[in-house]
Amino acid sequence: MQSFWTELRQFITKDVKNESESKDLAVLIRFVAISTFLFILVGSIYFAFNGSYFHAIISLPFLGLYVFSFIISYENKTNFALLMYNYSTIVAAVLFTLIGGWDKNYQWMLFIVCLLIFFSVDTDIKVKRQHTEIIIIILIAISILSHLFGPYKTGNNIGNTIFALTCAGYYGFSVALIAYSFSKKFNASELKLKKYNQKLQQMASLDTLTQLANRRSMNEYLAQLVFEKEKKGDTFCIAIADIDFFKKVNDTYGHEAGDFILKESAKIFESTMEGRGKVSRWGGEEFLFCFEDLQIKQAYAVLDDMRNLVSQRKFIYKDTEINITITIGLEEYYHIYGVEGTISNADKKLYDGKTNGRNMVVM
Repeated sequence: MQSFWTELRQFITKDVKNESESKDLAVLIRFVAISTFLFILVGSIYFAFNGSYFHAIISLPFLGLYVFSFIISYENKTNFALLMYNYSTIVAAVLFTLIGGWDKNYQWMLFIVCLLIFFSVDTDIKVKRQHTEIIIIILIAISILSHLFGPYKTGNNIGNTIFALTCAGYYGFSVALIAYSFSKKFNASELKLKKYNQKLQQMASLDTLTQLANRRSMNEYLAQLVFEKEKKGDTFCIAIADIDFFKKVNDTYGHEAGDFILKESAKIFESTMEGRGKVSRWGGEEFLFCFEDLQIKQAYAVLDDMRNLVSQRKFIYKDTEINITITIGLEEYYHIYGVEGTISNADKKLYDGKTNGRNMVVM
């Protein structure tokens, strides 16, 4: 039995062949067509038992139209299936309300049509509004007519109760189904947009070559860090590293080799800073490091180990071994200097290291 329901669900939710067609809309039409078919069928049986054979007979064409709407939703004619369902339902709502009476609740089928009209993404919003206005006018008109002339036939209390429960089930299911489909589609669009925005934000904050934080991102990070640290009275350390003789690498091996060195060095820098703070490509062959919770001597030890690691590393580019070293200037943040002053002091120490032999950390 469970296998039957699984296969039935898979059949109803089967995708359309044409990629330009909306699967969500096609599946929604199928479910609503099935529920409306059953509702009209129960209504025709109800009226037949109460002697209104005319009602039962005129239900047959509508049952056929809902079956047709269901079938063509598989044939890459989703929009046509929607139109077929909507127009059939409008006519059915008008006809059955006038025959059965306002209290039989057929008129509320028009609201199902309204919801489906707005679910379709291919229809212009102006057209949707116009269709909705027409449906409201129709609803007002049949309200007046049904109350003026009264129902063609009425049933007994038990039959009325059963039919009322059927109405409640049909409308409850249809509205819940359309609301669920709307929600699912909206959430999917929101998630897609959120991921896209995150991707854009990430692209705007990363250096395209090394995939480290770029200068803009690091400045934002430092501004937030200063705000947090100064509230607590804490300090932090900033360092600038520069790849020694990087121009010589470009001139000797080419700019692609230089890019390779930058990317591989960035991997070492990022690994070193994991759990300690942040590193960014500051510009060219310069990298800025920020240690959040280390004292300057602790930061010096980490940077010196990193410097040794870089100097001992054999960078292999197209079977060619390239050896590089880095020079680093390290400064502790003080409120009187500010971020710019601290970076400037670290840059001066970097320059001192360059002029005194390179391949060192200057504290």
